[in-house]
Amino acid sequence: MERLADFELIKPEVAKEPTEYYNKLRSGCPVSHTDTFGGFWLMSRYQDVYEALLDPVTYSSSLNGISIPKIPQPPVICLEQDEPEHRKFRKPMQAWFTVARMRKFEPQVREIVTNCLDQFAAEGRGDLALSLAQPVPPLVVARLLGLPEADWPWFRERDVTALRLTREGDNTGAAAAIADLHEYVRERLNERRKQPTDDLLSEIAALEIDGMPITDDDAVAMALLTLNAAHDTTVAGIGGLLYHLARNQNVQDQVTADQSLVESAVDEALRIATPILGQGRTATEDLSLEGVEVPKGDQVMLLLGSANRDPSRFPSPDEFRLDRPRNQHVSFGAGIHRCVGAPLAKLEMQVVLEEVLRRLPNLRIDDEDAVSVEYNVAVCTFTSLPAAWDLAPGGSA
Repeated sequence: MERLADFELIKPEVAKEPTEYYNKLRSGCPVSHTDTFGGFWLMSRYQDVYEALLDPVTYSSSLNGISIPKIPQPPVICLEQDEPEHRKFRKPMQAWFTVARMRKFEPQVREIVTNCLDQFAAEGRGDLALSLAQPVPPLVVARLLGLPEADWPWFRERDVTALRLTREGDNTGAAAAIADLHEYVRERLNERRKQPTDDLLSEIAALEIDGMPITDDDAVAMALLTLNAAHDTTVAGIGGLLYHLARNQNVQDQVTADQSLVESAVDEALRIATPILGQGRTATEDLSLEGVEVPKGDQVMLLLGSANRDPSRFPSPDEFRLDRPRNQHVSFGAGIHRCVGAPLAKLEMQVVLEEVLRRLPNLRIDDEDAVSVEYNVAVCTFTSLPAAWDLAPGGSA
């Protein structure tokens, strides 16, 4: 067994371009151990990862949670529950994020994306991470839940702080930021109970679980799950889409000429720039994987990003291709824990792609050396994405 000296995805330069690291894992020892964050196993091949995602009995989400390192908060509803508890909370959430419901929400998403583009498109260059990838998802989820858009800078600061401090091992500071978020959501839910409105937060406040009114703690947990899941990972997804779009003029040309390729382009961006690089599970029994013995009770990180670059499943895995048949990437997971908010995330990415192609022609990276990413508890987010594009005659976009 190869013991890795470091979990290299926490290095910004590796998180930005993990190809070499993933290749080393898959070809060297596809189930490896690292001492980082107290020690855990890395699973890197597609078939192993996919089978683990489909086996929640052997790979538990509840025993130690799914975050490595563990975020100092109560277990996350749905994500960190096994059956039968998981099913009770997932069922209503599935109804909130159906494709049909998201389709009705599309005009509001497009309005938000258009408003963001209006702020900078006519300049001919700008930071797409700061101007588009980071603001769109929180504005969308604020609209969906019925939260004031003015609160989002405060919310994002605490959310990012909690994740960063968790990664750095400062559980006291992370716990304080998380406590602020819980208190904020609890106050908003209490307001909705007194005066319901036509938004998702009111639906959560009025929810019944097993025929009984949802508890305050569970309502807060569901609202925070929606906030975080629709925020952090989609920021990462849009950033990855824009980065690879700006590096591939042929993709821009193809999708501009044939709008039916929009969904394929989004799926390929999700595959090649996986927003959540890995998810944690706990072995409920002794396992023998790829010739390696994993003891019962050990944590295993399912490297979704590496699985999505596995050449045994995706030929030419480091190329952005629109012609992949059945692009069965695992960016949203698989099985009972597949991301319930996937329809919303894909809707946002599709609208961003359509509007960027329309408003920012000939998009390109302005300064590759200035592109930067941050790894926070498995989510890889672009923090700087300088780009340039052509302007229409007269300087408008």
